[in-house]
Amino acid sequence: MAQPIERDYWINIHTQGSAWSLRVNDLVVYSNGGTGHRSFSYPISTSMKEGQNTVSFIFAPIKGQDPKNGEYQQGPKEDFWVDISIEAINTQTSEKERLNTLLLRYDMDTGELVSYDTPMGSDGLVHDTEHLHTNGQFYVNSPDLLVVDTGEIVEAERVDMNFRVSDPIPDFTWKGETTELQDTPLLRHELRQAYRRIYRLFEDGDTEGILREFGPVWDRAGLLMAGGMGAREYIESAPIGSQLVGISQKPDGPRLNTLRLADEAVDDSLEFMGDGRLVRILPSPLNWSYPDQANKEGHVMPIVFYRTAAGEWRIAAVDS
Repeated sequence: MAQPIERDYWINIHTQGSAWSLRVNDLVVYSNGGTGHRSFSYPISTSMKEGQNTVSFIFAPIKGQDPKNGEYQQGPKEDFWVDISIEAINTQTSEKERLNTLLLRYDMDTGELVSYDTPMGSDGLVHDTEHLHTNGQFYVNSPDLLVVDTGEIVEAERVDMNFRVSDPIPDFTWKGETTELQDTPLLRHELRQAYRRIYRLFEDGDTEGILREFGPVWDRAGLLMAGGMGAREYIESAPIGSQLVGISQKPDGPRLNTLRLADEAVDDSLEFMGDGRLVRILPSPLNWSYPDQANKEGHVMPIVFYRTAAGEWRIAAVDS
């Protein structure tokens, strides 16, 4: 059995001037459809692995829209910048290690992306800590596609940077089982069927069936983020998650909505991850609301699927 690691891992991002999606190991951490200033931190332990990791920033430096055809106009922008760092926090002592990764802006004379060396809230760049390391080199891997949470897809730029982690983080549950995916009518049909299968479990209140489907993912999350909890214990400890799976019930709790899919499979917005081996539909088809509390925000469960060599569709990741 793998043992809980001593650190929680977080990613910090400050950015302005583009719509964007942030990924770690090609797994989406967060997406933002606006171009204004954003600053936030997000836990990424379940997106990490021992050894080499990659942080990616997929972005669309939108300048406006063509009034004739509505297409987005993009290009180098003086107000574009991004500052991304990785943070390891010791769970016992709260000691922090911060690694600077992507710090980018445009050189407006050349139109090229360049690094800068003044990260926010720091006296200088840090590329080596006790458990984290990077050589500081970024790689432009454009063009790409940006899929925001609404399902809108736009052309985008992409930059990646590698970094290393020395903690013994177990590999992803889907490692070695996935097959390469191609956007075909058959894949879209099968993916819809996978969502419908999971939806029926929630609709039927089949907690044991839900735990079987999500077990490997929640086991790993419990190990990396909750001191070694198993899948059931982990989801029981989540106030909302425990209600969604039917472990706990409240009279005014969230209610499952109708599965949210486009009228036709061809209209589904697909987002591929994991080097083309993982996929999901956006916006998330699985969602809950509070019918008697119109002003209360609902919940979504953004499931990411993979397909095995035997043609089975399984869950690779989920944010509960």
